[in-house]
Amino acid sequence: MREGRWLSLAAALCAAGCATAPPPQPPSHPILSSDAIEFRNALVNAYTKIAANEAPPVDPPKVDMAAAVSMPIPDHSSIRGALVYFTSNLKADIQESLIRSAQYKKQIDAVLDEFKLPKALAYLPVIESAYLPTLTSRAGAHGIWQFMPETAREYGLRVDWWIDERADPDLSTRAAAAYLKDLHYEFQDWPLALAAYNAGPGKIHRALEETRTSTFWDLLELSAIPRETRGYVPTFFAALIIASDPANYGVQLSDPIDSDIKRVSIEGPVSLRFLAEATNVDEGVLRGLNPMLRRGVVPPGMAEVRVPARLVDAIHARATLWRSDDPHVAVCTYTVRERDTLKRLAKAIGTTPQTILAMNGVRRLHRGDLIYLPVRATELSNLLSGRRKPRPGEQTLTGGGM
Repeated sequence: MREGRWLSLAAALCAAGCATAPPPQPPSHPILSSDAIEFRNALVNAYTKIAANEAPPVDPPKVDMAAAVSMPIPDHSSIRGALVYFTSNLKADIQESLIRSAQYKKQIDAVLDEFKLPKALAYLPVIESAYLPTLTSRAGAHGIWQFMPETAREYGLRVDWWIDERADPDLSTRAAAAYLKDLHYEFQDWPLALAAYNAGPGKIHRALEETRTSTFWDLLELSAIPRETRGYVPTFFAALIIASDPANYGVQLSDPIDSDIKRVSIEGPVSLRFLAEATNVDEGVLRGLNPMLRRGVVPPGMAEVRVPARLVDAIHARATLWRSDDPHVAVCTYTVRERDTLKRLAKAIGTTPQTILAMNGVRRLHRGDLIYLPVRATELSNLLSGRRKPRPGEQTLTGGGM
């Protein structure tokens, strides 16, 4: 009944607006039927709600137009195909990745601004790692930006037995920005630069020379580059299209999260377990903030860790003292003697030769070398002399196997 009244009222108003005859005179006595009173009350109630703003406002869907307009998006069938696949088979995964991106978006955008790079590149980890810092590919690429070890070291990241800074979201983002800037300068084209990020610049240069072409799309059509790279560039642009109009594809963007994380220098070795106990923080929180610490230990010497901002002052006050208090770390220094062999040392303390070499970053030992061994100093002499045998699983850093 009420919908009919709205339509009748609209029709009457329309007729009155279009008529050329003089308007009808109102009756001398207004008609106040029960329907009219109900209708009037409904209007008053609606006005009151609108004026009081009782109905919660509907937030417009989040979009990232700044990223979309920062890089031209080509029109190619491979991109359209990737878009269909992302919004059907992989829709849930894309949504999860975009939600996770909120943890890193502000920091990534700030670095891209600093390097004067397109903000579109903030969505490259969607297809690289889904923003998972500990993800490792079958080829050995690691971290949010999926660096290979050699390239990571070339761009200043530490990758060794103790630390893998490819998993450090701050440092790896800066390294990725520097690398992408270099690739764009080299190729003067973003699709080619992105292909080189995936396959290596040498492979893309060779393909361009062999085919005598000049664009990524030529290389794709000619199948002149690996299949993974042929899919890599279109899927990046598909991810960018979704981020620029998420509601149209049935996904949502989250607001970027303000990070309350700071970096603080600590003299190691110190375990994250001990830091958690000493600062009354869940160990899992510190491990989650520091996936680059491969052993859950700040290595010997000064190194940075990421911690909640509220802990910075407390940690600064004892930054050089933590290691002497940590009961969980089994590491000591040792000077290699003339009769020592790598095999003998490893057997005596219950570890492997590979572990000793890896934790010291060397290929062999020489007399007089000062090295680290995975054992407590108080036990070392007894173990080396044979007065005590190592027990299975004894030599650990923080409760995990060496």
